[in-house]
Amino acid sequence: MALFGKKSGDNDDKGKEPIQRDPRKARAWFDRAKTVADTRNYEYAIQSYISGLRFEPDNMDAHEALRDVSLKYKVNGGKPAGMMESMKSGGKEPLDKMLNAEMLWAKDPTNPAHALKVMEEATAAELNEVAYWIGQFVVEANRSSKRPNKAVYLKVKDLYRNMEAFDKAAEACALAVNMDSNNGELVRELHNLQAETTLMKGGYGEENGDFKKGIKDAAKQKALNQDDAIASSADQLDEQIARLKTEYEDAPDDFQRLGKLIRALLQKEDNASEDVGIKLLTDAFERSGQYRFKMQVGDIRMRQFNRALREVRAKVKADPADASLKEQLRKIATAQVRYELDEFTERVKNYPTDMGLKYQLGRRQLVLGRHDEAIASFQEAQADPKHRAAALRYLGEAFNAKGWFDEAIDTYRRGMESHERQNDTLALELRYDLMDALESKARHDKNIELATEASRIGSQIAQVDINFKDIRARIDKLRKLIDELRKA
Repeated sequence: MALFGKKSGDNDDKGKEPIQRDPRKARAWFDRAKTVADTRNYEYAIQSYISGLRFEPDNMDAHEALRDVSLKYKVNGGKPAGMMESMKSGGKEPLDKMLNAEMLWAKDPTNPAHALKVMEEATAAELNEVAYWIGQFVVEANRSSKRPNKAVYLKVKDLYRNMEAFDKAAEACALAVNMDSNNGELVRELHNLQAETTLMKGGYGEENGDFKKGIKDAAKQKALNQDDAIASSADQLDEQIARLKTEYEDAPDDFQRLGKLIRALLQKEDNASEDVGIKLLTDAFERSGQYRFKMQVGDIRMRQFNRALREVRAKVKADPADASLKEQLRKIATAQVRYELDEFTERVKNYPTDMGLKYQLGRRQLVLGRHDEAIASFQEAQADPKHRAAALRYLGEAFNAKGWFDEAIDTYRRGMESHERQNDTLALELRYDLMDALESKARHDKNIELATEASRIGSQIAQVDINFKDIRARIDKLRKLIDELRKA
């Protein structure tokens, strides 16, 4: 999850009451919420979480736990808020309005309008991390509805753009473009957001990825958010880190300040700075009990594994005859996947309703050959529309690895049906894997019809991308198999 602070120019707090954080009171309410939720008193649990969030509104673990309870509330027959309750604003302050909106959403958790209102009010309350998190639910609820509303995508796009989450803004804009492809202005805005996304991503760890490169107007440069932009030099970044560290030490319970400091440390792209971030996040987790900080530690560890792999791969490429380098690469890759297996196993235990985490866990189980465990994970992960086609592809792979060809073939077909695009990489992967499973079963059963279907699918892949994997060799191999079966 992204970490956000205020945008520059947002310092006009006239008329706003500062958020009175009290983690101790918040924890008491959260503990009560969990206790009553265990007794299936979900409505009171919702109220308790809302009461606790008043004292610690940026506690993402509590927001996620509230989301889990709200879904159980609905499944067990809970009713949406009545008309009178829905008409209440919750108060004058942005936080009050956000919590009131979140209460209404919790009682009607599949309603995109309620989720969008929470996102808007969270932005007004300068709780951008909360707004960022909720945006995914707004988009998914709108996309899953019988009549998606383009205006919802546009509003989400604007909110994400304002918090400089350009990648998410581009995703929402793309969905709006799909509904109005002749809108030239909207298409141009999508291209601009995609360019901003590329620019932001290019600034992290790339030799020529300076976010401020090409900006010549010094006045405009000062207007950039100094905390979230990439520092233009190592000295400036060090100064930024020192300043953010001092600010956080002055208010160690202000986790938005911690988020800014962590982002700055990660811009260094070295283990030493990241280890400092790990220590800070570990301390925040131990003090607050918020699991999201422990997840961020895991994200940094995985980042370090990826960097180590890139470095050793580059050495192997430069000296492919060096067996010791290849062994080093193998050990790092093995250590990485085992670490990630443990990491996602723990995350699933903490967020059992997050199917995206189940999907990530299944991928690691599959790599390590834990096929039965991977099958269970992907069977659950396919419930998430975002990962359905990919989850079905890996589920088919797990069945195929066990020699369960019928199950693999059926699963690949379902994956192809659920995937909207016909010729992107995932679509080709699904066809290729279906071809592979059909060939395996054809050889096992000596079935010429299956071999012929596999050959036809291979031909379809070649017509889209002749260089996809080893498709030319596979087609030749399948045609030879057909000849052998025909003669037999």
